Amino acid sequence: MLQYGRFEAAHRQQLEALDLPRCLWRPLYEKIAREVFDIGEWVVLSEAEPGNGGASGATGLARHRLCLSADRLDTSGNVFLVDHAWTTTAGQAAEELASIPGLSERMERLTGICEPRDGPAAAPGSEALCEAIETNVSVVMSQAGVDEGRARELLLGCQGDPVEAIMAAGDSAQGGDGAAGGAQASLQSQVLRQLEADGGGGSADGPTQWATRNYECVQYSIGSGGALDAIDIRLPLRPGVRSGDVKCTFAPQHIAISVAGAVVVDGDLHARIDVDESTWAIEDGTLCVSLVKREAERWPVALVGEQHIDPRAHQNHLQRVLRELWRYFQGYDYLTQHAGHTLAKRTNWYIQDEVGLAVAHSDSPNVRCFPFLYLDSTGAMTPFSVLWPIAPVLRGDMLLRDYCPRWLSDPAQRMGYLQAIFPGPPQFALDAWERLAEEWARAAGSAERADLATAPMPKSALRSLYVAGAGTEAKCAIEGAGFALASTADDADVVMDDAPHADKLCGHHNLFAVLHSASNAVTTFQRIAGVQSRLGQRFHLRTQISEFIGAALMARDSWWLLASEPDALGVQPPAVLTSSWVAAVRHVDVGYTAAVRCPPTTVIGGRLSMAERLVLLAPNNGVYLWAKGTRVYQHQVTTSDGKPLACQVLGAAAVLTEVGFTQQAASELGPGGFPRFAREADRIAVDAMRLLLGVKGDGVGFGLFAFRFAFGEDGHGGVAPVLLGVRPVLVHEQLALDPSLIPSVAAVLAGEPREEHWRLAEADEA
Repeated sequence: MLQYGRFEAAHRQQLEALDLPRCLWRPLYEKIAREVFDIGEWVVLSEAEPGNGGASGATGLARHRLCLSADRLDTSGNVFLVDHAWTTTAGQAAEELASIPGLSERMERLTGICEPRDGPAAAPGSEALCEAIETNVSVVMSQAGVDEGRARELLLGCQGDPVEAIMAAGDSAQGGDGAAGGAQASLQSQVLRQLEADGGGGSADGPTQWATRNYECVQYSIGSGGALDAIDIRLPLRPGVRSGDVKCTFAPQHIAISVAGAVVVDGDLHARIDVDESTWAIEDGTLCVSLVKREAERWPVALVGEQHIDPRAHQNHLQRVLRELWRYFQGYDYLTQHAGHTLAKRTNWYIQDEVGLAVAHSDSPNVRCFPFLYLDSTGAMTPFSVLWPIAPVLRGDMLLRDYCPRWLSDPAQRMGYLQAIFPGPPQFALDAWERLAEEWARAAGSAERADLATAPMPKSALRSLYVAGAGTEAKCAIEGAGFALASTADDADVVMDDAPHADKLCGHHNLFAVLHSASNAVTTFQRIAGVQSRLGQRFHLRTQISEFIGAALMARDSWWLLASEPDALGVQPPAVLTSSWVAAVRHVDVGYTAAVRCPPTTVIGGRLSMAERLVLLAPNNGVYLWAKGTRVYQHQVTTSDGKPLACQVLGAAAVLTEVGFTQQAASELGPGGFPRFAREADRIAVDAMRLLLGVKGDGVGFGLFAFRFAFGEDGHGGVAPVLLGVRPVLVHEQLALDPSLIPSVAAVLAGEPREEHWRLAEADEA
């Protein structure tokens, strides 16, 4: 445990960012040092009245509210620690939900989405749920293509959430188990029928293998007679579990298994076993417990009372639970340092325990509650939430916090943000999206396109270049092309350092100012261009939350690519791919500012593919297209049942050449598909450049821009480009992309473009 002085030094930045009063710093330290979670001595849980938030307008995540049981809580009186029930990452959440003992059951109780057993699960008939069903039934009918009765059934199973109901309808249509509570037969019967149909271990006497929520079972023969005299119980383990963490206790007709002190199996076996012959081992991350039967016979179950499941249906169920959990997740990000001293941004998502979830939302809060990361003397990180009063709280008063970020003050956008946590009638979001779509349509109708130069730059004596950060390879390429590398910007004819220079020809076009960030690019294109053919929908997640939700509700098959700005240290957070608008909104908490719609066809063969075309804008408004091919950036995408997971962080992209990608995706693109795609992408890029210049006018500098495209449908079974975004290509990127890129740009400026490098956009393209 750190001494207080070291604690304050290590956590000062966090404490100040929280606005935690300084008088509470030492009490917080003392509670962490003694692991004191004493909020239960001050409060009591009381049942919330359905549909009644009281005068404060309180809205809760849990069925209970937290009320003060002491006489009074003053602003300088106390600070409390609130524990987290689950801390995870977007990449690990699905695996942990399936493998951590008891976690899925706890999360099911929290969300109310229970896996059906031998019949439909009962859903609570609260007034709020009934109101949500009445409000959303027409939306589900229109978007899922179902009748009113089926829409009501789906909404009932999904707690009134229209998006979850629509997704459940899609699952059902594709052979899934539908909404929670919509199963028409027991899952065990489904398993038996499937095994018999597959011929994979089923018989008239029952299956030889099956699955439960916590483990899988396989019966087999170890003797020469072929009788089923052994059975394996296989449990998935979390990464990092070692044999020393596992304890198995065998009795003649009982088994108990614990992992890292947590009991995962404890029950009576169907029949007696030979204790001395039974063993266990860890194999490829799975605990395999091998039991030898006293009597060779077929067991219908391994443990008395176990429930069999259909693994595929179970995974679909866990995905629905995980989608619902985004209402409850809160996030925080932090920096990690890798070998070579490179920094990376990481995001953790957490769900508070039942006490923290019972603090209700109000626009007039009396407490604050924020995550706090305690770093001990070894550097280990322990997350808590810290709760303290910001207004006097009297006996019987509810504890109320504002769930919205402190920077979010616009009432319409606050309503959208809160919709992701406390779902209600979504009509306000649909109306907001309709108004924005009309605004985009007006912008498209009045958009002006600038004329582009259709003749090359006039020849000039530009021979010396200043290139910030140029190394040996770049110097050789520059000098090999007949240019000199100047040591300072003052000595150069052309300056490439991403900064404006009033008296120099520099690589800093005035369009850089409006496209330097993901947020600016999002708003600029839609404001200027509105709705154009093959221009993807973009939303700024700080100013267009309600509009984004409305668009997502109207396009239920869409995937959204989330982008964030680099932080103060220049660290770029990874991109996020999600089909959940709730998850997208929650990512606002951790700095994601842009959501761009991706067509489902962009995911090709389990990979998210995006093509990038380079465009050079010359000072005379000539647009030059890079002729050395298109680069394709690919991210591996994790799928479940053939579809990407509801939310995942994308790793580093692999880069393919045009030739390599064409060969890889020949079956999906068809013969000649990618060349047609590239030609259409060039046309869209040129048109987008004309739209931008129509508003921003001529620039005295020049600029290199990267246009990124998704793979959409062309309406004839082929693929067509959908513009996702455009950004300036900075000097360090140019140096890394191709050693010939910088001297080839200089050649264009000197009026001597090389045909193998650049192609001037023609009049028909413009």
